[in-house]
Amino acid sequence: MGVALALGGGGVRGFAHLGVLEVLSKEGIPLLALSGSSAGAVAAAAFAFGLKDPGRILEAVFDPEAAALSSQGRLQSFYRILSGFRRPSLLSGERARAGLFQLFGEARLEESPIPLRIQAADLFTGEAVVLKEGRVAEAVLASSAIPGVFPPVLLNGRLLVDGDVAEKVPVRAVRPFGRVVAVDVSNPPVTAPPKTALEAALLAGEASRRRLKELALKEADLVLRLDPPYPIDTFDHTQVEFVYELGKARALEALPEIRRLARPPYTPFCCILRALRRAVSKNLKDRYNGP
Repeated sequence: MGVALALGGGGVRGFAHLGVLEVLSKEGIPLLALSGSSAGAVAAAAFAFGLKDPGRILEAVFDPEAAALSSQGRLQSFYRILSGFRRPSLLSGERARAGLFQLFGEARLEESPIPLRIQAADLFTGEAVVLKEGRVAEAVLASSAIPGVFPPVLLNGRLLVDGDVAEKVPVRAVRPFGRVVAVDVSNPPVTAPPKTALEAALLAGEASRRRLKELALKEADLVLRLDPPYPIDTFDHTQVEFVYELGKARALEALPEIRRLARPPYTPFCCILRALRRAVSKNLKDRYNGP
């Protein structure tokens, strides 16, 4: 047995997924399948294809334009800047594309040693699109295409964007494989009242997405929450080491429960089988050892 992991989006906070995966790997927890959305897609694909060094992954996906625009430490700053432009997206996405192909080359999802599911969203319908085949780099790029910030990706005849639009933590994508541990790397919810109309609109959208996320998480067998002590901006790459270590800490805290889920289910049939084995073993010992 083992567990399936569903890894949620969260930009830089997604490096916590690599910390979680490192702990499970060292502890010998079998992985039945991996799914990922946005930053979770990067982590799931990287681990599945043996790329476990956070430094190498950061080097590939780091976008200096995004980091510079995120100097205020909140994704909302992007939307303030975006309101002053009349173009399809704030960033071209070429740096992300090049970095992902640098990481994965021409590797394909169906070649993954672990069943791998990358979730994106249909821009027109909002439907979750679970990618099982095709080039890994293209699937991850589509899953990470934050609307307004990066351009949508045309793939398999559909215009795809960030998987978080449909389901922030893609639990259903791996539910058929067995028990699911969902890893949520969301920031703490904002509690300060909005100061502008734009902030109010952004908060409303965030509240809606949070509600959808919680509905999805109810379908998981265990939810592992990053729960950072302070908000960490989506593109604040100075926080990579911190969230990576925090992910390891959260996984270690949840390890007893994860081990329990990874064990085969204890059923009445198992009880009968074990009793028969004990009886046969005792009978053989009595027969060959004598009175």
